[in-house]
Amino acid sequence: MNKILVILTGTPRGGVETWKTLFKYIINPLNADLAVCFGNSFVELGNNFLLENANFDWTFDEPKNWSDYYKKNYQGDWEEFLLKGSDYGMAGGLDNHTGSGAIVSGLKDIIYKNHLDTLANYDYIIHTRSDQYYVDYLTIPSDDKIIIPKGEDYFGLCDRFILFHSKYAKKYFSLCEFVDSAKKINKVPDIVSPESVLKSHLENENLLEKIVRIERINFTVSKKHDATRWRVAKYRLHFKKVMIKYPDEFISSVESLIDKYGIFNIIRLNFLILLNYKYLILRRAFGKLRKSMFLNIK
Repeated sequence: MNKILVILTGTPRGGVETWKTLFKYIINPLNADLAVCFGNSFVELGNNFLLENANFDWTFDEPKNWSDYYKKNYQGDWEEFLLKGSDYGMAGGLDNHTGSGAIVSGLKDIIYKNHLDTLANYDYIIHTRSDQYYVDYLTIPSDDKIIIPKGEDYFGLCDRFILFHSKYAKKYFSLCEFVDSAKKINKVPDIVSPESVLKSHLENENLLEKIVRIERINFTVSKKHDATRWRVAKYRLHFKKVMIKYPDEFISSVESLIDKYGIFNIIRLNFLILLNYKYLILRRAFGKLRKSMFLNIK
């Protein structure tokens, strides 16, 4: 049986209800281990469920300004590179810039510099975030493909969930080395976003041909009062204690379920998720109709 390690990085959002779906659909069926990597200040905010169930506690003293981290560890063109993406969240974490691009890149670097030896003990690595709500199981590939769900690419490749063979861990987590040197090697993407940077980095490491896109099995959520550095969730997941952050993710996830299992099985297995899906589809249709009527009147 494959040994699998799930790594959660970034601000722990979504709460226990969300995290339990990670265990139900990913960790328990795959008999996977769990590592958590986020600033230890979040431990005081009620995130003990993750730590209590983690095999590896990689919490650390998070810098108040991630510029300090980069200045300490890199001497190239990282600042110019990150600031070029300030409109797309790539500079988030530096000074007062919005988004979290510099943070999520720095988190990869912490794993790269400190935990590669642990990763080498596993066959596959799943790198994701704590705010992913899962609705289906994951199939581990029989070869060395890199698995990324479809959609939410934003000029590159979605960076919210990725599965890869551990032999690619060093290349994948070396992203900050790419950020620091991209200008020098003429690899700066035209639009600098977390997703475009991931794509350019994997291309630079000759890994793009390994990527396989799968149907979406997860979507991003937040609890009502979760802190955010970017988009605020506006859509309730009714009968659940979370909000849907990106409706297209949610819709794609449920449509994948319907295509795979059939609607009658979804009624039996996950009725509340299906009910929320139908409500959101109707809400969107009504919104388009109302907008069309307003434009006609105008």
